[in-house]
Amino acid sequence: MRRLDMLFVISVALLLTYWVVVSLYTGLSGPITFLYAWLEQVSVVMGYPGSFLISFIGNATILIPFPYIAVPFMLGGLTDTITHEFMFNPFVVGIASGIGATLGEMTGYAIGRAGGHFIDESRRGGFLSLIEKHPRLTPLVLWFLAVTPLPDDELIVPLGVVRYPWWKVFLLQLLGKSMFLTGVAWAGRTGLGFIQQLIDAINPTSWVSKSAEVLTVLAVVVILYLMVRVDWSNLKANRPPQEISPP
Repeated sequence: MRRLDMLFVISVALLLTYWVVVSLYTGLSGPITFLYAWLEQVSVVMGYPGSFLISFIGNATILIPFPYIAVPFMLGGLTDTITHEFMFNPFVVGIASGIGATLGEMTGYAIGRAGGHFIDESRRGGFLSLIEKHPRLTPLVLWFLAVTPLPDDELIVPLGVVRYPWWKVFLLQLLGKSMFLTGVAWAGRTGLGFIQQLIDAINPTSWVSKSAEVLTVLAVVVILYLMVRVDWSNLKANRPPQEISPP
């Protein structure tokens, strides 16, 4: 079994073990739930630096999803209890969060660049050929993933593996993340009260919440594994030839 396959099997086994443990203890919240609450409290106390910190952590964790967008959303809508004025500027929140998120995503690029030995040479060539065949499409997709809540790691890690220019990844991520998180902060201006009521109604100790947490992490693991395991360059070559019907 290849090292990449072993890492995948171990990750899935650990997730299943975690799911069984938290399911047996019905009154126990998962450690990720406690960590979420702690990080959000820290971010509110720290303000702009907290938004930077949480955004960095949320994007630096490749296999464990963090709801980091909740922090700029909250900061965008927080009001002073006395004056009832908004406490934070959404533009500053978006830029601070965008810088932190971009630096966090670059850890995935660094892991892909340093961990290329886990992937066969033929796979690395496959990623490279895929990027070389669509040089104009790669920056557009990279920016699109940054400006949306879609996961970026499935593209950024392979870009690190094939040594795609780091400054292109950084600039496109910085532009997209700053735009996205600025929009999130402005959305907090109008929707924080409603979202807060919805979050308070969720029971983090329920079996459904724990299962959703595990399924989310499992989906990220599977997608990341397939992105680096599949030989993209030979997909067309392995297709059966199509028969040409006579005229």
